[in-house]
Amino acid sequence: MRTAILGAGLTGAYLYRLLSGQGRQVDVFGRDPGTRCGISPCAWGTSRGFAELLKEAGIDASVYSLSHADHVCIDGLTVEADLFTFDKQRLIEDMLAGARINRSQPEAGLYERVVDATGVARALLPPIVDDFTLPCAQFRVRTDETLDNRIELGGIGYAWCFPLSNHDYHIGCGSSFSDPIERLKALDWIGSNGTPRKIVCGCKGEIRLASPHASLPFVVHKQGYEVWGVGEAIGCVAPLAGDGIVPGLKSARLLLEWWDDPDGYTRAVLQEFGWMKKERAVVDKLRRHEKLGLDSAWVLRNNSKRMGMQVGLREASILLRHLG
Repeated sequence: MRTAILGAGLTGAYLYRLLSGQGRQVDVFGRDPGTRCGISPCAWGTSRGFAELLKEAGIDASVYSLSHADHVCIDGLTVEADLFTFDKQRLIEDMLAGARINRSQPEAGLYERVVDATGVARALLPPIVDDFTLPCAQFRVRTDETLDNRIELGGIGYAWCFPLSNHDYHIGCGSSFSDPIERLKALDWIGSNGTPRKIVCGCKGEIRLASPHASLPFVVHKQGYEVWGVGEAIGCVAPLAGDGIVPGLKSARLLLEWWDDPDGYTRAVLQEFGWMKKERAVVDKLRRHEKLGLDSAWVLRNNSKRMGMQVGLREASILLRHLG
């Protein structure tokens, strides 16, 4: 069976690495993102489980590690965390070693399966009825200042500052209530008020917060081939935290495990990411401007542990008030 992967981002590259490692014939199709770093979105930060998933593909995550933090400051609260940044561009290039990236579309009749790894574009799967995407802006900033791991909440979404090296930082914002760039300017994180910070590069885009249960179907039949979705194309992004890297890689593993069983794959994705359904419910409450109660605080508390963040119930209640 010849397979095409549409989308040459992190999830698509990881899937290519896994499939080619099994000796399968795989062609990769991807568009030019038009960014200086060659990827979009850049998303340099990730969380617990990343190293283990890379190890399954024969990759040592430490080779790509840029910084590792044991805490993050969220709206003035210092929270224990297991977060790190990595060289995403280099990792994608290495996982795609040996592949020729086609800039066209897969030709009908050549493939029995096409994998939609196009992220928020969801290029080959039907539109999502209850979709929800968040505008975001991201920058690589250089400064002689020493900046800490930091998150500032505000409505649905947040602004973040993650170290990449001694002088470089990944700074960004996703927001449904205000312009992300204006939010960063107001925080003075990108040097809008005279702060000596150099913007190395930047990009704008969207992130899908729909959750998998609202992103069905994951598999569709087209004339001559099947389309199977992975990663953000099928909603594998935490609606509250916005973390899609580890879920995207997990979805690729599930696709291999259920390669010949589309119904089994759908069930496995919904089971693996069932916790995202609860996060989506909290996000929907925020969209309706409803008051968030103790049940929402439990969701934030329990799900934050998946990212290695130690958020107590009291802290979760405080942070949710900042979101509402």
